[in-house]
Amino acid sequence: MKLELSVERNEAGKIIEVYFDQTHEPTTYEALKVLPSDAFVLTRGTAFQQKVWLELRNIPVGTTISYQEMAERVGSPKAQQAVGQALAKNPLPVILPCHRVTRKDGSIGGFMGQDRRQDIKQKILDFEQGQIGLDL
Repeated sequence: MKLELSVERNEAGKIIEVYFDQTHEPTTYEALKVLPSDAFVLTRGTAFQQKVWLELRNIPVGTTISYQEMAERVGSPKAQQAVGQALAKNPLPVILPCHRVTRKDGSIGGFMGQDRRQDIKQKILDFEQGQIGLDL
């Protein structure tokens, strides 16, 4: 799988945005998924959104959780819609792997706030599962 990705960096060289295109500094999925936490910085979002985004790094590669479980993890068990809205605004997909959050019934859900991007979400999940030998 080859995803066309690019990143935007701040003055300090930290990644502040990831794009699914080649309009900025080109990079690869493989390079982004192994970055340490100090390689990026959140420059926007509410406290709730940032809490959701940072929790994403605690979902193991190749697995998924539901929007409901994410809401519970961030201490707002009735906020699954707010979780979905936060994920739709994730500035750092892949680094903060929002693709690992799906609907409670196991269906894929949207990606980056758009149902038409579900193919990207599924490709990333398939790639991760193949990398670790999972068949979920």
